Formats: sequence, structure tokens, C-alpha cells
Amino acid sequence: MLVGKIEDFKSVDFQHPNIRKAFEFIETHDLLSLKEGKIVIDGDNVWVNRSSYIGKPFEECKIEGHENYLDLQLVIKGNEGFGYVDKNREGLEISSPYDPVKDKANYKGKLDGIIDLHDHCFALVWPQDLHMPLIKRNDEIIEKAVFKIKL
Repeated sequence: MLVGKIEDFKSVDFQHPNIRKAFEFIETHDLLSLKEGKIVIDGDNVWVNRSSYIGKPFEECKIEGHENYLDLQLVIKGNEGFGYVDKNREGLEISSPYDPVKDKANYKGKLDGIIDLHDHCFALVWPQDLHMPLIKRNDEIIEKAVFKIKL
């Protein structure tokens, strides 16, 4: 998992072309003004889901993981708790089996930790990085863009 401020990664040269496409899109678009929903950037290789919401209580959030796509979860505006745990951690159980259409499975278990993602902060997660987004930190609306990046 890679975590940081989006401004710090404008000049980073990622090896994977799909990661570069996502960061190029971020640099050249006003993400706050994007319509909500799915926006295709490069076919099945890169797209973004733009959303606005209020976070959920911890008990209502789910640990999720993906097999074929990276998640670049970028908080444009607001503050969200973001849990994480290594996929190989003992004690994890699958609560919803892998769905290849959604490229997603859900898990139950203990997190390794929770960080705050706030204005312009992101988490780039690989398949071994299980994560729990949406954790409520306050009652403010969170503006978010989640990029799906094919491996």
C-alpha cells in the first residue's frame, strides 16, 4: 500500500502504464467537478468512480480486496478513516466470496490499523492490501474518486 498527498506524486514515474494513466487524469482534470458515477478513462484498463457521501460507522464498514485491479482511493475533499490489513494475516475470514464481475471479496477480521485520508490524500492498494474504506470521522460530506487500475 502506498499512501500520500496527491501533489507529492505528480513527478513520480510509475513503471506500470495504467498507474501513469490514472495519475495523468488526476493532473489534467478537476475531480471535484466530475459528475458522480463511473467515468471510463481507458476501456477496462482504467476508470474512476466519483462519489459524494457521509462516512459510515465503523461497524457498518466492510473489509474488501481485489484480484485484478489496484484501487487508487483519493479523497478530494473531506476526511475518511481508511482501514488496512495484509491479506495473509491470520484470523481473516472470507465473508463474501470473490465476485469476478465486481473484482471484489469481503472479509471479516482484525485490521492492522486505520489512517485518515483527508483533502488530496490517497491510498494506492494492491491485491495483497485488504482495505476498509468509508469509515466515518465526522458528519461532513466526503468527495472521493476511486480509480480502478488493471494489473
